[in-house]
Amino acid sequence: MIARPHDLLLLSGRSAPDAALPDWARASLAACPWAVVRRAPCSPGLIPVGVRGTERRLRHAAIVPSDSVVRVVTPEDLRKRPPRLPQFATALSAVTLRLSAELGDDAVWGPTGSLGFELATGRPVTHPGSDLDLLIRAPRRLDRAQAARLVTALTGVPVTVDCQLETPRGGLSLTEWAHADGLVMIRTAHGPQLVDDPWAPE
Repeated sequence: MIARPHDLLLLSGRSAPDAALPDWARASLAACPWAVVRRAPCSPGLIPVGVRGTERRLRHAAIVPSDSVVRVVTPEDLRKRPPRLPQFATALSAVTLRLSAELGDDAVWGPTGSLGFELATGRPVTHPGSDLDLLIRAPRRLDRAQAARLVTALTGVPVTVDCQLETPRGGLSLTEWAHADGLVMIRTAHGPQLVDDPWAPE
């Protein structure tokens, strides 16, 4: 089974996550058995995940066995699911039009963060002040001029948008790539790295 960062995993009760889970995380998984894949080194057959609680400050890094995963939901699976709050429905419609205009209809993207979690699980975790976190799959180089146009286009969306590019070497802030004139920080399984080209072979 392939699980990538930002994918959401529905977990079975057959194989519990780390024994060291705090009580709040154990209760959260009992009520809503979903976790998000995070970036971290891991042995074969294990997946690094994040468990979220009822408050923003409650986040816990854990490891789950791959055979405990019942379903994998990717950000791109979620882009056409209707949000609970109307401002996010409006925002996703605007994002769809603007990304299509810049990247074409075959662009692969979807919501992550609170909205992604809510759309996957049905658990209401967004509020009117929540950001709209987005992931764009970028297997091929996105030039900085186009990235800058995307940043401008997404600034006009009626909620705050935080967009990340998923490059072959790791996750990269769209805004940082658009405006940087030197090294940029990518997020990898082995921690943040400074690189000059996130699409160049390591």
